[in-house]
Amino acid sequence: MRIAVLIIAVLAGLFGAWWMASAPPAAIVVGDRHEFLAPPASLDAITPAGDYISLNAERIALTLPAYDEVVLNTAESRAYVTAVDGWFWEVDLAAGVAARFVDVPMMPAGARRAPDKDQLIYFCASRLYGAEYPASDRVGLYQLDVNTKAVTPLVLDVPLAPAPGGAAVVYLREGGPRLRRDEAEGKNSRPVAFCNDLDVSADGRRIYFTEPFAYDNPSMGGAGTYREAISLGRNGYIWQYDMDADEISLVAQNFTFPDGILVEDTPSGGIEESILVNETVKFKLVRMFTGGARAGSHETVSENLPGMPDGLDRDDAGRIWVGMIKQRSPVIDWIHQNPWIKPLLLRLPYNLMPSDRATSFLALSSDASQPLFYSEHDGSVLTEISVVIPGGAGLYLATVGHDSQGLYSVPYPDGLTP
Repeated sequence: MRIAVLIIAVLAGLFGAWWMASAPPAAIVVGDRHEFLAPPASLDAITPAGDYISLNAERIALTLPAYDEVVLNTAESRAYVTAVDGWFWEVDLAAGVAARFVDVPMMPAGARRAPDKDQLIYFCASRLYGAEYPASDRVGLYQLDVNTKAVTPLVLDVPLAPAPGGAAVVYLREGGPRLRRDEAEGKNSRPVAFCNDLDVSADGRRIYFTEPFAYDNPSMGGAGTYREAISLGRNGYIWQYDMDADEISLVAQNFTFPDGILVEDTPSGGIEESILVNETVKFKLVRMFTGGARAGSHETVSENLPGMPDGLDRDDAGRIWVGMIKQRSPVIDWIHQNPWIKPLLLRLPYNLMPSDRATSFLALSSDASQPLFYSEHDGSVLTEISVVIPGGAGLYLATVGHDSQGLYSVPYPDGLTP
């Protein structure tokens, strides 16, 4: 009997030690019960029969590794691709041939061509989970000149902000924390922790970028992303870099894993008054008002989506294309309905969570209010769609699935050609 008691005590002690040692970072706070409803019924009417990608996908440039973004030049003769090997690759679209172009800090991710200077590409650089980088590499917002191959850091530090985790906040244009680049120092700033995606104002003078969370050496994929998906933590930031003022300002904070971002132009021109941002692990698209009569507020545009919305892009007709990197599952819905299980799940290796190969993509009207097309893909061609990039000849599909090779594309669905 004493031996049995001793064994139980030892096991309890070992469990307690493991429980303490495996605790997630303090920034991970498990929220209340959250129930995701069924995906919008409006998607049924615009979902074609069959798997659109399996039936229509094409692939060129077979030496190209997995990638997160595709940037087309004005003539659409070449594509510049942010690959998981830490390089920008250049693809000759006519010849279907890819080659390494520029080695950049860490892994290039979200990227946009400057609307006012065709040779410039703005891009995020961040850690890819499991990859090793030189100590001199820094996370941040960068510029690439494709004519000279020069890589220039734009934002490596951001102003100190209130601690994350409270109610979601959108700051008035002049009301949030802000900092000139040449004034950044240890007491008033911190290094950018995770630059994930970006968009550029119509005049090319302001760049907005998302920072899904900023603790515990964040990376694209891996344990940090898993913890945010389980906890639904409110740890995200959206930043703006104003080139004319050479100033970084906080646009919004306390959103859940803000990822894809899209600037909305005002009908009359001038400085933009709203942006669209995906809360990826909440299966949700949010509009944040940065100016105008509703400045400082936000609204839900789409929710209960069938997959995790990742990157956002817009075609020449104004329609919005959404890459849905992974599908919702009954397991994740059950977890959020039963938050008592989350403290245990947050201590387990993230790769124990089941994940299938399905992915999908979605088209929305120009104001994001109406779904126009949706199709789920079974993963037989590619396993993750991070962004859908509209081109003149079709839609390019970005995929960070490590088993993929080549540049993927599909034709525009019927009725949606720009």
